[in-house]
Amino acid sequence: MANVLSVATDLMFTSKISGTARAVGLTAATVSNLAALRAALASGDVKVVFVDMSMPTEITCDAIAASREVATTIAFYSHVQTQLREAAESAGAHEVMPRSRFVTELPEMLERIAKTSEKARDE
Repeated sequence: MANVLSVATDLMFTSKISGTARAVGLTAATVSNLAALRAALASGDVKVVFVDMSMPTEITCDAIAASREVATTIAFYSHVQTQLREAAESAGAHEVMPRSRFVTELPEMLERIAKTSEKARDE
């Protein structure tokens, strides 16, 4: 199963996440509803969940709540929609960032996860 999950419907972001994950040796999957997210989380392989806050808030906030105890949960939002940042923070995301920062930091975030996963496999 996937190490990296994205809760998103924006093809640009799902492609960026999947491609970057593959480049560092991780597997990625995209889900667009809570049932699919819960099924993926049940695999036990998920290390990080990226939540695109541009999706309906009832989906994104439930996704954050469902994933935050199982995996690092990072939400990203359009910098002009501060109410989405507040919603993600209230839902319990481990980190919340504007889309521009998310895109910039994505490779580094996934490299850290890949290194951590590699160390765990070696032990």
